[in-house]
Amino acid sequence: MAIHKKYLKYWHQYWHLALLLVIVSSISLLYLSFNNYRSLTVKAGLCNFQADIADTGSKQYQGLSGRKQMGDDEAMLFLFPEASDRTFVMRRMNFPLDIIFIRNHKIINLYHNLLPEGDYPKSTYHSGLPADAVLEVPAGASRDCRLGVGVEIYW
Repeated sequence: MAIHKKYLKYWHQYWHLALLLVIVSSISLLYLSFNNYRSLTVKAGLCNFQADIADTGSKQYQGLSGRKQMGDDEAMLFLFPEASDRTFVMRRMNFPLDIIFIRNHKIINLYHNLLPEGDYPKSTYHSGLPADAVLEVPAGASRDCRLGVGVEIYW
């Protein structure tokens, strides 16, 4: 019984440290789950991009939302386990993009110079055909790289 009282005394003294540890651990895990992207090189037409990979539901929902900027040779590649109709929006974006829908490493549809929208975007962008990947690149890059329907994308 004396041991129990001893631990209870320590608990009353240090409970706030235990709570702080739990909060910091939770925030760290959330940060890693949203920001821990693998990356790889994507060859798209005349250009190479260093692309962050969005291959989980949470990473795909987050996408590039909230990022302050993106370099000219940076991109985000969304990989899906199977081809399906895809719809993208420009939710909480801070810069314009080109969105490129892909199936079996070939472009099936693309949109140029899409403007950022707020928390409740009004515009939606559809793949038109089942897509198994989507590449987001800086606005204008798809034209500069000579991308169009049928062009192959390698990663």
